[in-house]
Amino acid sequence: LLVGAPREKAFPAQQANRTGGLYSCDIASPHTNCMRVKFDEETDPKMESKEDQWMGVTVQSQGPGGNVVTCAHRYEKRQYVNTVQETRDIIGRCYVLSQDLTIKDDMDNGVWSFCDGRLRGHEKFGSCQQGVAATFTRDYHYIVFGAPGTYNWKGVVRAEQKNQTFYDLGIFDDGPYEVGDESRQDKNLVPVPANSYLG
Repeated sequence: LLVGAPREKAFPAQQANRTGGLYSCDIASPHTNCMRVKFDEETDPKMESKEDQWMGVTVQSQGPGGNVVTCAHRYEKRQYVNTVQETRDIIGRCYVLSQDLTIKDDMDNGVWSFCDGRLRGHEKFGSCQQGVAATFTRDYHYIVFGAPGTYNWKGVVRAEQKNQTFYDLGIFDDGPYEVGDESRQDKNLVPVPANSYLG
């Protein structure tokens, strides 16, 4: 059983008080304590803050033998720290873990943060909050993320190819798909008004 704990205390190297986390519980041994899953353990305070990032706010599994996605929608990207120009963008981000709850060194696992590096400000992607919702499609070919703070809180849903089988079949042009168009990033293509929190 996987349990998100968005208000859990931080790991020592995260340089924060509360960051949230993910726990793994053995339901066959009810007298055994749940174990905290170790990932996202460090922080670069010159570029980010994990204080109150709410890791574990979303937890979804592909089931036995599959991967797991968990997110921290309040993860904060920073620039020009400790200067007058300091900026803070609540972009959020998610982690995809393998079946043994580790990050493997391949395309399937690791950090997923599609708002990182995009135009800032709440009218664009500066309040993205990716990961308020995240899931896998039923065929497991895609991973789907909600980012309700995008475009002045209109919100965005994004689907990215998750399964490498498509690459093995020679299919390379399959997404990502995003409300507002991934390449155009046009808020006028999002079919809801501002403050709708799509995703």
